Amino acid sequence: MYNSNYYIPDLVEIQRQGFFNLLEKGIVEEISKRNPITCFEKQIEIFFYPEYYRLTKPFYSIQQAIFYKKSYVSKLYVPVQITDRKTKRVFLKWMLLAHFPLMTNRGHFLLNGSARVIINQLVRSPGIYFRENMHEIYSNKWSEKPSTSFRRFYADIICLKGTWLRIECDKDFSMWAKMKKGPKIPLLWFLLGMGLSEKYILNSVHKPMNLLESFTKEIEKNQRAKTFKELKYPYVSTSKKAWEQIQKLFKLKKTLRKSSSKNTFETKKSSIVSSSFTFFIQKRTEEKYNKNNETKSKKRIKNVQKGDPKQNSEKKIGSQLEAHELGRKWFSNKFMNPRTYDLGKQGRWSINKKLGLTIPIEQTTLTALDVLMATDSLMKIEDGFLEIDDIDHLKNKRVRTAGEALQEILSVGLIRLEKSIRLKLNGNTKQTFIQKNSFFNFHALISTRPMNGAFREFFGTHPLSQFMDQINPLAEITHKRRLSSLGPGGVSRDTATLAIRGIHPSHYGRICPIETPEGKNTGLVNSITTYAKISVQGFLESPFHKVYKGQVQKTLGVFFLAPDKEEHFQTATPDLRLTSLGFLPKNPIPVRIGKRFVRMRSHKLALMGVSPLQMISVATSFIPFLEHDDANRALMGSNMQRQAVPLIRPERPFIGTGLEARVVSDSGHAVLSKTSGYVIYSSGSKIYLYTF
Repeated sequence: MYNSNYYIPDLVEIQRQGFFNLLEKGIVEEISKRNPITCFEKQIEIFFYPEYYRLTKPFYSIQQAIFYKKSYVSKLYVPVQITDRKTKRVFLKWMLLAHFPLMTNRGHFLLNGSARVIINQLVRSPGIYFRENMHEIYSNKWSEKPSTSFRRFYADIICLKGTWLRIECDKDFSMWAKMKKGPKIPLLWFLLGMGLSEKYILNSVHKPMNLLESFTKEIEKNQRAKTFKELKYPYVSTSKKAWEQIQKLFKLKKTLRKSSSKNTFETKKSSIVSSSFTFFIQKRTEEKYNKNNETKSKKRIKNVQKGDPKQNSEKKIGSQLEAHELGRKWFSNKFMNPRTYDLGKQGRWSINKKLGLTIPIEQTTLTALDVLMATDSLMKIEDGFLEIDDIDHLKNKRVRTAGEALQEILSVGLIRLEKSIRLKLNGNTKQTFIQKNSFFNFHALISTRPMNGAFREFFGTHPLSQFMDQINPLAEITHKRRLSSLGPGGVSRDTATLAIRGIHPSHYGRICPIETPEGKNTGLVNSITTYAKISVQGFLESPFHKVYKGQVQKTLGVFFLAPDKEEHFQTATPDLRLTSLGFLPKNPIPVRIGKRFVRMRSHKLALMGVSPLQMISVATSFIPFLEHDDANRALMGSNMQRQAVPLIRPERPFIGTGLEARVVSDSGHAVLSKTSGYVIYSSGSKIYLYTF
């Protein structure tokens, strides 16, 4: 039975809170990222002041928007400053950027008269994850079981925007860096490209020889390859000198343990590695040049085979310093440019925590130290010093609310606006924007079309923007509290495994284990539990009471814990009988510690749940005697209640659980009084209250 002593949070608060975060921080963050916009010659500079943005009162009220089939939107105005450096003049004006969709108090949006809901999405949190891979070798292609198998490990660096990076160790212990597109490259080259010196790299990692293993592999491959086209790295292998030097390096490697040759190895090693890296960069730039001019590249390949002296001069693009500089530019543009790569504050915090770094939270691009420490950690995992990550744990997943989804679309619209402004500034001369009375023509430069188009596309075609389920109040609330793993940046329903769909111990008090659809979407579309809330970082939090020496400290209030913090405590079930002073029973009680369920004495406990409804969703808590039901039947009941069509004369259920009134009031369908009091008169048209 539902106990009124426990405070149940507002059931639509999750949607509203996400939108408030967008209004408070999101709009300012996104617009300030685009500052300043300049023309090619940098004569004209456009600067936005997003901290002063204003939203107007919507033209149509909610009722009018539904009746006339219009959108419930507000106009977004931002002050824009344009500086003309040539004439040394500054123009400032409030500009209309977009018609911004507003969320109603009930947690949905109104567009063209129809109610739309943005689903909360559960995605992998940006950061670094260490995983394992099984390499199986079969004696022949008909054998059922592998003759040998190897456990190898890899690290994925996941970002919000940009290319994902994988650092992997193969069965021969050689280490590679790999992106989604393009071939894998030796990790040592990657670290050199990030701006670290050979000596610093090899002194900082746990097993430096593993970084040099990838070179031997390349030599063996290139010796086996017959023609120039068969080579995996044509830009490296063309230089015989570089490979001869690397072969010398590995001959020296064998004599490393002898003390006399240690110094000679160190001195020769640095020159060899740097020279091979220089050749790699030189050939990379050549390859890019060849793509732009195909005819030249064909001639070049013929010349290489003939050994043309002209090719030798063409091969020398510049000095070694120039080649290094080109490599550095490529790396900095790919991983160190905030416009193309973004870990987000959450990603930076996660990487700092896992790798033991103290890089500032504002540094949201990848640094050389991140990759170096990730390499070191991967080597330690190989030796069993560190553990791999559980990808299905909720501490490694975060929720993207409606506000975040809108912020992303706002970013897309602003990028389009920036492109159109640059095109206009570079395409036309300055004079076309200066009017006769020497005022700047803002409207010719800044239009609302790019951002309005982005919002229209999102609400019309995005899979997470859906028509609101309006069959009954329960259907509405469930739709607004839904949690989907599908959609852009999530998983695909065709490739999702049982591990992704299954129930994890960390779901307790956060994701309902019962309410999920039947069929293809089982386990991929879930529901947030009754008491759960979403933290600022996007983690699902669950409430608990503190327990001190067997006494439940209810007077201290409720403590919301994230999944990573909760797994360290001993947590008791919430349906235990307490004494009048709040003491737990003396006999051993069921307790959860991380993934394990054990029985324990009450004086060892740290936390206790808030309510038996804590682990189930709103629709599931409507089912009486749920604990005696089969889970499959309860699942069907939870889903079928949402399909019940309200009749002309609503009636109370014969057996209720006490949550029905809250759902009707929170969904916005019931008429709510702003003040509390006694009802002294009621009729079909009016209700009189007596207040104090």
